[in-house]
Amino acid sequence: MFNKTNSNAPTQEEAKKSSSSPAPRVSSGPSILGRDLIITGDIKTDGDVQIDGRVDGNVDAGNITIGEQGIINGKVIAKSVHVRGKITGKVDAGSIELAETANVQADLVQDQLMIANGAFFDGKCARKSTPTSTAKTSETKTGSAKKAS
Repeated sequence: MFNKTNSNAPTQEEAKKSSSSPAPRVSSGPSILGRDLIITGDIKTDGDVQIDGRVDGNVDAGNITIGEQGIINGKVIAKSVHVRGKITGKVDAGSIELAETANVQADLVQDQLMIANGAFFDGKCARKSTPTSTAKTSETKTGSAKKAS
């Protein structure tokens, strides 16, 4: 008539399965470094980072957003970088976007660069890869062949 069975408790097999299989990775929002935060050192992550404070060091992340009050003094490496604040150093990314409030004193290495009207940029920019060209280059031969008589 009365049982001590708990219908909500997992069986031993279910407990084994759940403990042996890794939890699925859930994508979360960006890591946010607030305005009052000053970091002296490097930051490295596969995730996204939003910097509203100051970083004196290198930043290596998936996607990086530098807010209007954000400052990075160092090398930046990412898939994409969106700058509304200040960067001094070097930026290496697939895509770089400088908003009108950006102040960038750095060398840029990128595949795609967008600079808004009003942004300040002082440095060199170079493309990571050569663009594919549809125009064929013609080769000219400088030497002429003589026919033996």
